[in-house]
Amino acid sequence: MAESLAALKELQDQRIVAIRSSNPSRTHRERPLKGGFLQEVMKGWYLATNPHQRQGETTGWYASFWDFCASYLSDRFGKDWCIAPGTLDRPS
Repeated sequence: MAESLAALKELQDQRIVAIRSSNPSRTHRERPLKGGFLQEVMKGWYLATNPHQRQGETTGWYASFWDFCASYLSDRFGKDWCIAPGTLDRPS
């Protein structure tokens, strides 16, 4: 487990927030996942998490949301993506 956590720390030191399943080796992904140090956000994409957080806690997700989106979208679409604010329709 110590080697897997060291591999996770290396990713974090590189400011990698959205961790792809192909980035760490299978062993270095499965150990932290089982220990609660990684959480699968969507198929093949993970975030580092606090293993002591309560079930359903969303603080970590909200804190890393924009970095996760940027990494995921860049990986998937290269530079051909943009997130624009939506409009809020209010009755007059």
